[in-house]
Amino acid sequence: MSQKIDHIGMVVKNTEEMITLFSNLFGFEVTESIAFPEQGFKSTLISKEEVTIELIEPMGTEGIIQKFVQKQGWGLHHLSIRVDDIESEMKLLKIKGVKLVNDEPQVVKGTSNKSAFIHPHSTKGLLIELVRRSNSDRG
Repeated sequence: MSQKIDHIGMVVKNTEEMITLFSNLFGFEVTESIAFPEQGFKSTLISKEEVTIELIEPMGTEGIIQKFVQKQGWGLHHLSIRVDDIESEMKLLKIKGVKLVNDEPQVVKGTSNKSAFIHPHSTKGLLIELVRRSNSDRG
């Protein structure tokens, strides 16, 4: 069960400004962009070599990210850990008494990846995502 940091998620006011900033400063490039209008946000992954940042921008006035901004403000949203077997990782965490946001991993829209979130109550307030990338989405 290999574990490594997959990406860091940041809530931003303007995705394009952040893409320009990270591109100009460090050479990051957009690797994926998916809108989740039903949840009120868009997600853009930017990467350089083995470093990936997820830029999460609210869309509209309602949704989980808008609620996050009201409580936590802009900036760090979550830390994502890549795992080989997400179901086994979730079982092990449950045995340890860790609270998960969902009982089953969710398929990430537009991919064959799966993800699950550890509830911040179990991690001293930090939202942690587990992600299992399929072979075709190993980016």
